[in-house]
Formats: sequence, structure tokens, C-alpha cells
Amino acid sequence: MDAFVAWYACSLAFWFRFDGDIPPTYQTLAWMLPLLAIPGRLLFHTAFGLYQQIWRLFGPKDATLLFNVVTLYSLLVLVITRLIIPRFQSFDGIPLGVAAIDWSYCLMGMTALRYARRWSVQKHQLSRISRRTLRKGHRPIERQRVLLVGAGIAGCQIVQEVRQNPQLNLEIVGFVDDDKTKIGRKVEGVPVVGSCDQLLAIAQSLNADEVLISMPSAKASQIRKIVNLARGTSLKLKVLPGQAEILRDRSLTPQAREIQIQDILGRPEVRLELSEEFNSQFPSARSQIYKRTVLVTGAGGTIGSEICRQLARLEPQHLLLLGRGENSIFHIEQELRCNFPNLNATPIIADIRHQTRIEKIFKTWQPEIIFHAAAHKHVPLMQHNPTEALENNSLASAHLAQLADKHGVEAFVLISTDKAVDPCNFMGLSKRLAELMVKACADKSQTRFLVVRFGNVLGSRGSVVPIFKAQIARGGPVTITDPSMTRYFMTTPEASQLVIQSLAVGQSGQTLILDMGQPVKIFDLAEQMIQLAGLTPDLDIPIQFTGLRPGEKLHESLVCSTEKVISTDHPKIMAVYSQLPSTEVFSKAIKSLSEATNSNLPPDQLWSLAQNWAVTLEPSIPVPDCL
Repeated sequence: MDAFVAWYACSLAFWFRFDGDIPPTYQTLAWMLPLLAIPGRLLFHTAFGLYQQIWRLFGPKDATLLFNVVTLYSLLVLVITRLIIPRFQSFDGIPLGVAAIDWSYCLMGMTALRYARRWSVQKHQLSRISRRTLRKGHRPIERQRVLLVGAGIAGCQIVQEVRQNPQLNLEIVGFVDDDKTKIGRKVEGVPVVGSCDQLLAIAQSLNADEVLISMPSAKASQIRKIVNLARGTSLKLKVLPGQAEILRDRSLTPQAREIQIQDILGRPEVRLELSEEFNSQFPSARSQIYKRTVLVTGAGGTIGSEICRQLARLEPQHLLLLGRGENSIFHIEQELRCNFPNLNATPIIADIRHQTRIEKIFKTWQPEIIFHAAAHKHVPLMQHNPTEALENNSLASAHLAQLADKHGVEAFVLISTDKAVDPCNFMGLSKRLAELMVKACADKSQTRFLVVRFGNVLGSRGSVVPIFKAQIARGGPVTITDPSMTRYFMTTPEASQLVIQSLAVGQSGQTLILDMGQPVKIFDLAEQMIQLAGLTPDLDIPIQFTGLRPGEKLHESLVCSTEKVISTDHPKIMAVYSQLPSTEVFSKAIKSLSEATNSNLPPDQLWSLAQNWAVTLEPSIPVPDCL
């Protein structure tokens, strides 16, 4: 087909240049040159890989290559016939008009052929889908009419993907964008019809079924504005994930998802680059994980499983997935094997309280890095089961840290919570004891012991967001303990990256926290989630205040009164400095608490004992002001 276009373009070039009356001096050239153009162009195209393209997928990059090759060949012929050959014999060369017309006709003809092939294949796919649907006795699926917010690169890419994949059953009907210079123009042939303020009117006029925010860098305020505009309508809202979530080697359109609460909370997500080098005595987190044996306890939980996903990207030699629940460990193992087929991962079912079993695991697998995420975390449940909190969260963590020291583990990272700060419930107190006991092991140990402390994780099992979602789905009420209650929030990837990044910036005995911005009012969170569901607070979904539960605080803090915040080499991570507890007191605390949990003490006596040990383990030496 290209050969035909090359011959036809060259012939027409002579015809049009001389108005059909070719002078005798050019007649020989007029019938010879088109024949020479066939092998010349085809060989040139082949040399530049033009025929390695797939015509049914012909796109802008392919068109660029075609333009370059056709132009280069035409220039080469022009140089040879007008500059080189005339030096050796009398020859006027190809007329410039003929060369220009030949180049333009070749380019237009060959481009048209390829786009025609792509169009015919897409049309055939659509008709085949329709025939298959009819054969099955179903009515053809109506294509969803989508209005895109943001006429940028991502929006342009989505239009291309929708056209190339008719099975998506989508039709892009227009763009809205606040950039006034874009309004009235077209992106990939799709018009930019107005600004975001006109979203509702434009969607109605175009009969749009869905609005997709095609701006990966969209701010929370922009998303909130669109959510508020669409409130009370039947429009479905979707958003592209942020830059930190987008997978670079995948299409954008399948990654579009429902708007989530973290999109509109107002706090920008912090992305920690795990492979980045810092100006500290410790290398990057990647260099510490790469080709190492890494053990993750609680690997089936929300944080533990996300730590495993992040670690898998850093190519450990061996990843040990330890957990008590076989189903959760099974699921994370299957996911990792699917997404990281070259990863050497071993599932281990064990309870961290069983010291003999855990020591056997240490001897068998010899972990070099440990991330300790296994813990009981529900405040009300631990109030009713205080011995479980102390045994699992405090004593088991202490014994695990001792085993890490005994077996020469390089680094041990304990995942803690803001509820460990000035605790007023058994869950927080048990985690505070765990922090102090792990830090006590840092004294005179070759193992680097670190504590990572953060607030609530959005979407984790049993957290406030899924509870609110379930309450909204039931029609309410949404229950809040107090209208002024606040909490710190972070996403699961943020929390997991902070845990791993602690290896790069933390010194033994330190507690690390992420710059989490301002705390969020739970009442505001509830209102935004109701609005996100397309409903009106107190009108469609009532909000009910229940009062503080036992052991619950109105406001959480990330730093204790005995601690002082200092900077690290990472601008978004801070270290909490305090004196290390005494190893002698540590040993006595373990013995006393172990006896107490086995002696059926009443909850109030158990609280007093545990609280006393937390105070005793707290360092009495003040933190130097110079820090």
C-alpha cells in the first residue's frame, strides 16, 4: 500500500506541477522517478523501522516517526538530484515544486492509510461486541457519557485510551477547565466547553452520566468544590489517583476510582521516596532492604500488609510474612506472588506470644531486619480484655526485642500509635509500655531499635472511616462521641513508607513521627463523608452524639510531656528524643507484668500496676535544652 502511495504521489506531483503538460525535458524523469520511488521509499522506511509499527494501534508517536522518515527521504532525493548528480553530468534535477508536492502527498496518503486501518479495526470491534451482546439475548450496553474535569495531559491520554479501547463503553463528551485560554478550543477533538463553575449546567446539556476529575495533582479544595457542585444530582464522580498512586506503566482510565475521603480532607499526602539518599550516617532505606532477609510481624493486617507491598518493591533477599490469622497471611502472600513473581516470600503462621516458636523462627530464617506490626489495636475491646493488651502488645514486643538482640538482628522497628502518648486506656498504655521496653533494649545493644508512632490510618480495619461508611449505607445515624473530638489521620501508604524510611533516618532508641499537619475534627469528617455519598447531613443522614467512651480522649497528641522533638535529615520526618529506660528496671517490669497477667488481677489493680511500671520506666533525667 505504501508502494502504491509512493508511485501515485510522485506521478501526481509531475502532473500538478506542469498542469498536465509535462515538458519533453522532464518526460523521461516523470515516468522513471515514480518507479524508482517505490523501492527507494520502501527500503528507507524499512531501515528506520516503520514497518515494525502496528497499524491498528497507530498513534501520535508513530505519526511523528512517519513524518520524519518521509521528510528525510524527500530531502535526501532532493540533495542527490539537485546538488550531487549535476556535478558529474548535465542534469537540472527534480523541480522544487515536484519535490514539495510529492512529499506532501506521500505524507498525507501514508498517514491516511494507517489511521483508516485503525478506525476500521475499532469499528469492527464495536460491531463484534454488539453482535455478541445480541446473540446472548442482551440489549446493547449503553456507553457511559463522561465529562472530564481538566484538559491537561492526563485528560488527553484518557481520550486516546477510550478511543483505542471500545470495550470500556465510555464516550468522552467534553472537558471543563478553569484555564480560560483553553475554553472554546479542542483537546484530541473533544471541546473544552466551559469552566468548573459551570459543571452542572454543562453536564446537563451534554447528558453526561459521569464526571471524571482527570487531574492527578488536583487539590483537596478543588475536589471538594466539585463534590459540592454535584451534590443532589445523579452524576457519578470519579477521580484519578494522585501522582504517588499512579502506576507509570499502566493506562490511566482503568485507574479512575470513586472519590475517597482522603481526597477531600485537605491535608496533602506526604510521599516518602524510599530509594532517596540522605545526608546522614545511615544509607537509604532501599540499600538496607535490598538483598536482606526481612521479617514482618502482623503481615496480614492493614499496616503490615502495606509494609510488605512497599518492601517487595525494594527487592529483599527473603520476605517473611508472619501472622496469627491464616486467611490474612494467605491473601497477602497470593497478592505478592501475583504482583512480584520474582519475590522470595515465605508465609509463617505463629503467635508472637509463643516465645519457643518465635525463637525457632529466628534460628531457622535468621532475619536481618524486623518490622513489628502485630498488635491489638481496638480501644474498647482492650478495655474489656486488659490482660490480652498487656500480653500481646507489651510483653510479646519486649520478648521479640530481646530475641532480636540475642540473634544479632541489624534493625528492629516497632509500630506504635498516638494513643501511647499520655495513655488513658489499656490499649494506649500497653503500647506505651511496648515503646519503653523496646527502647530499653537499645542500651548496649548492637541492634538498632526504632519506634515509629503515627495517628489514625484511613480505611484500616475497624477505624472510623469504614464504620461511618457502614452507618451511611444503613441510612444512619452516624455516631460521634463528641462534636469537638479531633484526630490525626494519614493514609496507609504514608504510614508504611514512614515505617520503612525510619531505617534511613532513625538512630537507635529514637521515636519517629511524620509531619501530619493539623488534626481533623471527626464531626467535619462525618459531614464530608455524608456529602461524598450524595446526601445531606442531618437531613438525609442524622448525626448522633454518644459521649466519650471509657478510656477515650477528645484530642490525641504525638509527643509525650517527657519527650522533645528534634529534626532529622528528612524534612517530613521528626525524631522524638528521650532518655533510654534502665535495663534493670526493664527486667523487673517484664517479670512483674508477666506475673500480673497470669494472676487474674481486677482491671483497676492491673491498670495501677501497669501505669506504675510505665512511670518507672520513663527516664527521670531531663532532656537537654540544646536539643
